[in-house]
Amino acid sequence: MLDVLGQGILLQGESRIGKTDLALGLVDRGHQLVADDLVEIFSQNESLHVRSQSGFEGFLEVAGLGIVNLAMLYGDQAVVSQVPLNLVLSLEKGISEHYDHLQPMAFEWHALGISVPAWRLPCSEQRNMPLIVEMAVRLNRARQQGYDASADFQSRLACLLTEGAA
Repeated sequence: MLDVLGQGILLQGESRIGKTDLALGLVDRGHQLVADDLVEIFSQNESLHVRSQSGFEGFLEVAGLGIVNLAMLYGDQAVVSQVPLNLVLSLEKGISEHYDHLQPMAFEWHALGISVPAWRLPCSEQRNMPLIVEMAVRLNRARQQGYDASADFQSRLACLLTEGAA
């Protein structure tokens, strides 16, 4: 669980898919870790919030390095105690033919009777995943504010095709 650009982002996916490496990459870019595997999800004001289990703030298990304390290595600014949950990113290996290339593969993620936007996000070692997550956060924020880049693009394309036919 991280705070990326002021948005609470939950990374989920199979074991060894790269969640920890991605979290490290995001912290290295100035974002904040909330928690590794020991998260507590709770509702507050009809929205979901996530915090680290008390006493485990800043700790992350890194394959090959063991347990690291990000607050100790990066400073207290690398860790935040809790955030509202704004987006769930479900990391998946590779890009399947089932992905819509014009918009995210969206679904609703539910906990405690509350739903949160969630996207399936293809990941691989060839992609700059910290940058992709930052872009997903920006895109989600724009969608929450009513802007859909895919719809805008398709509308502009339709206008272009209409003008070309005239």
